[in-house]
Amino acid sequence: MHVFVHIGTHKTGTTSLQACLRTWARELADSGLLVPSAGTLCDSSGHHNLAFQLAGDSRYDPTLGGLQELVEELRLADSSPSLRKAVISSEDFCCLVEKPDALRRLESTLRREGHTLTWVVFLRRVDDYSESLYTTLWGCGVRPRFGYPGFVLSILAWGKYRQTQRFGGSVHYFDFVVFARRWRQLSASRLLLRDYDQALARQGVLPCFLTILGAPEALIATAVSEQSRLNSRMEHVTRRYRRFLRPLLMARFQRGNRRVING
Repeated sequence: MHVFVHIGTHKTGTTSLQACLRTWARELADSGLLVPSAGTLCDSSGHHNLAFQLAGDSRYDPTLGGLQELVEELRLADSSPSLRKAVISSEDFCCLVEKPDALRRLESTLRREGHTLTWVVFLRRVDDYSESLYTTLWGCGVRPRFGYPGFVLSILAWGKYRQTQRFGGSVHYFDFVVFARRWRQLSASRLLLRDYDQALARQGVLPCFLTILGAPEALIATAVSEQSRLNSRMEHVTRRYRRFLRPLLMARFQRGNRRVING
């Protein structure tokens, strides 16, 4: 079976995408695509519990299933000749780029079972991404030193933001050139990069993702007409800094990021 692993990133429509995958799980299964339930948090969530387990995140709940339960669900699906592909999704998978052993554990476990993998990631303009991610982290209780300006200065200096205040920590890359290079060094499987802003301006992120999965045209058409946006945020707290910080972020990262996405 070929397994698509959607790894984010954060703030690229992941909540809406995951809700639709779970809602349309039966229709997708009828077309040969399994959406496993193992490692999810609820009927509408992505596979966040699996990501928590791999990352050593304090939010991991053994009762909701993890890697072993996913393996068992895929084994069962392998007995059905109609199921040829599967998809799992969590934006927290992208943080595994800083946890090589965990990333390799996921890949090697699935490969030992005879599966092949494709990693799929949507990447967003860094100026918009910085504001949206900052607001989300703030809502989770993360308090960057010196607020949003300190958050951006850390990104400009290191190409990523590392938080250590909540859930065992996480790392969020803004230099996508470095992210893609590091991921490909750690994994032998294909990494498929997609432009979030371009997808949004065209048919939408969900239809773009369903096309990658090879979903039926009728379902893709439904996604175009019915897609919704969940977990959207208004970045009021960052507005006063936009004039000064957004150009710095774009000058620092945009050219290289565009090159790696389009490469």
